[in-house]
Amino acid sequence: MLIYLCLHPINITTMISRFRIHRAYAFLTLLAVILLMGCAKEHSQEGPATDPVVPPANTAIYAVDQKAGACADILVTGTFKVGVAVAADAKIEVQVTVAVPGSWVLTTGKVNGMEFIGAGTFTAAGKRAITLIARGTPEKEGTFNFPLKTAGSSCNIAIKVIGDGPEVPLPQADFYYKLTANGKDYSQEVTTINNYMLTSETTGGNDVLLGSGVNWAGNSLPAGKTELLVAKGMLANFDAASNQDFKNFFLPGDYGYMIMNNQTFGTGVILTWTDENGKTWSTVNGTTVQPTGTFTIVSTEDWAGYSGYYGVKVKMRFSCKFYDETGATLNITNGEMVGGFVKKR
Repeated sequence: MLIYLCLHPINITTMISRFRIHRAYAFLTLLAVILLMGCAKEHSQEGPATDPVVPPANTAIYAVDQKAGACADILVTGTFKVGVAVAADAKIEVQVTVAVPGSWVLTTGKVNGMEFIGAGTFTAAGKRAITLIARGTPEKEGTFNFPLKTAGSSCNIAIKVIGDGPEVPLPQADFYYKLTANGKDYSQEVTTINNYMLTSETTGGNDVLLGSGVNWAGNSLPAGKTELLVAKGMLANFDAASNQDFKNFFLPGDYGYMIMNNQTFGTGVILTWTDENGKTWSTVNGTTVQPTGTFTIVSTEDWAGYSGYYGVKVKMRFSCKFYDETGATLNITNGEMVGGFVKKR
């Protein structure tokens, strides 16, 4: 297994370069049950779908944000498996633009044995995020389009349903990553024969950003290959940090995503991914945070990965949105990586 170490001053451009950081339907019939109505906030209701539908007295006018016929900036949460009823936490977050405030009810209708449904009240015009809860039991394996229609928009959300067989096994190597991007699965491991290496990077001076990646060992990433970098900041007083201080920086738990201000690193996590076409995606989206994204360190253990350095082997899981430089998005689910972070002894 190859290990690459790099230490240099803070420079977001340099770091990115190094890693190629690069409606509701007009109801034909009344729905039998929906989520609780009457929310005083812009947020959707996420309770059980038990109450009869009451047509809104003051219906909102709004449109689902979209791009090239697809619903834009969607976040899908949950696993959808043939023959298994969807879990209570399975849902989609949808970005909408409200022209006239009021009550809303939105459903995809049933597709492949399941549907997404939500209701609430917009109290003001402008950009809003709403949540639709999944219900039902998927019937067939594959990727299915779920339509969202309002008076001012029509688009689809692609939802992947996995088969009723065994789960796809994790990579067997010590270091690897896997994720699902817009319903497509990706994974890569580091072995002694596949020309991938584990990279460990320290960026900064007194306060540092610590990174680990599953990267191609050559100068340029071949077509069809992918890379992932995870970086966490900021560790203060790096030079004076003990091994235990360093390890404690990666304690198991939940962490937020980083916001960049004036190209300056802050507290939190950045993920940077290069896809099979060589396009670079990142969790960074200007000064916008990822309110529904999750990042969890599952485990941290000592790792003797490089002579003269103290290291930790860290297992991480995540869901989020990736952005490219044009503002296009990828919905990332089922993310997991095992990486290595080091410091000079």
